[in-house]
Amino acid sequence: MRGRSVNATPASDKEMLARRALDLMGSGLPGFALGILGASPDCIKLIDLEGRVSFMSENGMCAMEIEDFGTVAGLRWTNMWPLEARETLETALAAARDGKLTEFEAFCPTAKGTPRWWSVTVTPVRDPMGEVSLILASSRDVTETVNARRMLEEQAAALAREVAEKDTALARQKVLLAEIDHRVKNSFAAVIGLLNLQARNHTDPALREAVAQAASRIATLARVHDQLYRDPESDHLPLAAFASGLLADLDRALTGTVRAEILVPKEMLLSVNAATALGQVMAELVGNAIKHAGKERLPIVEVALAAEGEGRLLLSVSDNGPGLPPNFDPTARHGLGMRILSIYSDQLEADLTCGNTLDGGAMFRLDFPVR
Repeated sequence: MRGRSVNATPASDKEMLARRALDLMGSGLPGFALGILGASPDCIKLIDLEGRVSFMSENGMCAMEIEDFGTVAGLRWTNMWPLEARETLETALAAARDGKLTEFEAFCPTAKGTPRWWSVTVTPVRDPMGEVSLILASSRDVTETVNARRMLEEQAAALAREVAEKDTALARQKVLLAEIDHRVKNSFAAVIGLLNLQARNHTDPALREAVAQAASRIATLARVHDQLYRDPESDHLPLAAFASGLLADLDRALTGTVRAEILVPKEMLLSVNAATALGQVMAELVGNAIKHAGKERLPIVEVALAAEGEGRLLLSVSDNGPGLPPNFDPTARHGLGMRILSIYSDQLEADLTCGNTLDGGAMFRLDFPVR
């Protein structure tokens, strides 16, 4: 491995196994002892203290694609490895001479050039006197494992690069979005300000009210834009915050008092399209109420929005004006305000009803589904 993770620890089980094999060899049963070493599927080698190969198991010869042990007998074990791995092997041999076990991973092609990765264990083997007399090296083919690990590492690196690139792009997008939002807000504010200024300067009450209503309609769009910017990835708005904010804007913009009662859960959401339609309906009804309140009284408009049954909302807008004429039908009216009310009520799939309050003022009610 080009020298990967060298760990030296006191020899234990593998050393005892090797020592037992050599004891059997010394007791006149060399065939049985060699059989123990040869039973492992790994490449087992016995190396003398000079670092020369003195034994290699048959399975090891197959794994290394060595056809004749004579071609490697007596060779320095480190010379059988690529140059970049030899320092790791020399360190492991030195540790074994000191009685320590070492494990590492390294790359070494077979005798026929097949690329292989090996998990190597280097163990000291002691004689009956307890002295290190041989070194046992066991190499297990872990090529598939290493290749799979490398593939995962490459995929992880590629994924990390892709995430970093997307994070950079997202950061750029947020900067651009903030700039666009700033410009749009400024544009909305400028238009609303100009319209309100014109409304105040008009001497004709009808023109003044028409301009004020235009300002309120644009304020509705500005409020939707502001809510969208707070969560640009969402296609729904928090209904209570949206309605409260819009009615506060209308109260400031129009020459009257707007009293709001929002009785919906704070967590309730409404789609952007539905919120836009609802905002236009509220702005239109509030504007009309103030417009038709009459000169003898200060217009007061009461707006209530409440959850009504399963998945439905009820909007009620009432005023302290003179009320609606008998047999009033909003769908039969041809004024711009009533046409806007009809269009957005249809978008909300709302049931629109109207009449007069007990105090004589006008009242409009919209019952519509939450979308």
